[in-house]
Amino acid sequence: MSAHDLDEGAVRDWRARAACRGVDPELFFPEPSDEPLVKAQVAAAKAVCRPCPVRERCLVDAMKRLPHGIAGGLTEQDRRRLRTVRGMGMGRRPRWLVLLEAGCSHREVAHECGVSIRTVERWVARQQDHGTAGVGDGSR
Repeated sequence: MSAHDLDEGAVRDWRARAACRGVDPELFFPEPSDEPLVKAQVAAAKAVCRPCPVRERCLVDAMKRLPHGIAGGLTEQDRRRLRTVRGMGMGRRPRWLVLLEAGCSHREVAHECGVSIRTVERWVARQQDHGTAGVGDGSR
């Protein structure tokens, strides 16, 4: 086996570079119970995903084959909304808009995109000024 073969294997095995490697998998599959506890668990799981170097690849995989749990930084409900948005034939959408349409709050989008909440609010206002379908109001 050549060094090139090893490199290709490493690229294919993206899970080996995942931030969640070594984290208890139960964190990513919250049981519906006490809502504040579930929200805290979802937030903790998303916090693990946020800086992950293979987050986008994980999300692609989750969109194809993972019906439950948190993967790629999105819950199953977030992924369901994202599938709906993509199914509308809207083409390439800015990441911030996809996140809002998937149910992320303005605060979450700001954190994910490395901008202030005020910047997200300006993006949303600009989007609404152009007559594009509304997005989240940030109250979530």
